[in-house]
Amino acid sequence: MYLKPTNPMSESFPNRPKAGFRAKQQRDRSKVRRRMKELRIQIQDLEIAQQNGEDNSADLMACRGEMQVLKKEIQSIDEGGHTTFVAAKEMLAPKKDMSKKNRSIQDRRMQFNNRIAKIDANLEEPNLGPEDREALLTEKARLQDDLAALVQEKQALQEFNHTRFVQFRKEKVDSDKQADKLKGVNAKIARAEEALDQAKETGDAEQVNTAKEDLHLLLMEKESIENYTHDLFLQNLVRMKAKHERDLL
Repeated sequence: MYLKPTNPMSESFPNRPKAGFRAKQQRDRSKVRRRMKELRIQIQDLEIAQQNGEDNSADLMACRGEMQVLKKEIQSIDEGGHTTFVAAKEMLAPKKDMSKKNRSIQDRRMQFNNRIAKIDANLEEPNLGPEDREALLTEKARLQDDLAALVQEKQALQEFNHTRFVQFRKEKVDSDKQADKLKGVNAKIARAEEALDQAKETGDAEQVNTAKEDLHLLLMEKESIENYTHDLFLQNLVRMKAKHERDLL
């Protein structure tokens, strides 16, 4: 009977990883260990700074958390699940630079409070005119809104949602800008409609056509604002005006 020869190495080590895979494991492991070494030095520096009175407990906590993540990463490399771990690493890793972000919030809060205090002092001026008073009150209300937003930002930072909060704030700013633009163009539309009615009363066809064109452009501008294409509309408007001026030559 013919017996097929067997490879004793493959029999003894049926799941032995290939050389290329082992080399990649070694590279990944070395990379993580280098980062762990850097992190240990960083933690030591933070601990020394904390002993000298610096408030960096959040950064220290983040570094220690990252160290735990790196230890899990080493384990995942040894167990052959590193690819899956890397995909989830961003979710596992703690947020960094929390102390720096906290200081930024504190600095801005101090600035806002100082500006509000100055406004309050100006409001006490006996010769302050009504328009100036209204402007100061408007500015104070805006600063108070900014202070309230800082409270939310502080809470988001503590809950590790700071990135999303900053994104939300940007979206809110964009929304506020859009609302201001719509308010402005609606006021122009109201005036244009009134001008059109007046032109119709005069019976002047040229004046009526001009008023209609003005109103039409404003309605187009409003639509562009609502569709977030206002910048493109303004660019096209400049080109249209330039072409119209060339046609008149």
